[in-house]
Amino acid sequence: MLFRIFSYFKFLLNASNQHGVHSPFVYNFVTKGLYKKGNINIKLKDFNFDEALSKKEEKILKKIIKYIKPTAILTNLKNESARLNKEINLLYFNYLEENIIINVSKQYPNSFVVIRAIHQNTSSEKSWIQITQLQEATVTIDLFYFGLIFFRKKQAKEHFKIRT
Repeated sequence: MLFRIFSYFKFLLNASNQHGVHSPFVYNFVTKGLYKKGNINIKLKDFNFDEALSKKEEKILKKIIKYIKPTAILTNLKNESARLNKEINLLYFNYLEENIIINVSKQYPNSFVVIRAIHQNTSSEKSWIQITQLQEATVTIDLFYFGLIFFRKKQAKEHFKIRT
């Protein structure tokens, strides 16, 4: 618990809002997705998300889904990989695995990954840092509660820390 609190303060010192973002893709995502106010009528239980999500995590996840509008939302890649298509897919993981990220980027380049609890402990934070350095992960966004990975071929590799 102490690690997570220290990690949060460290995150706040380095994170920015929409004014620190110089990528049009990420700027639109932040301003029109994450910072947009209003009710979102998405039921996360319909997609088998982890029941232990906090209210803040649920709110952020709903905003991500509403803005990106994925064609498929998968929470268990091993059991549901047949449902993936070449359109935009959201792949949700409770833990970090570098091998899965590399495979997803090659097989489903239009997908994006949401990883929960990237600052839970030292090992998850180290794994997140390693994933942000992967060549396949062109745009990575650290929201403290979640890490987002986008595989955008026509964009320079960038990493952002955004306050929510």
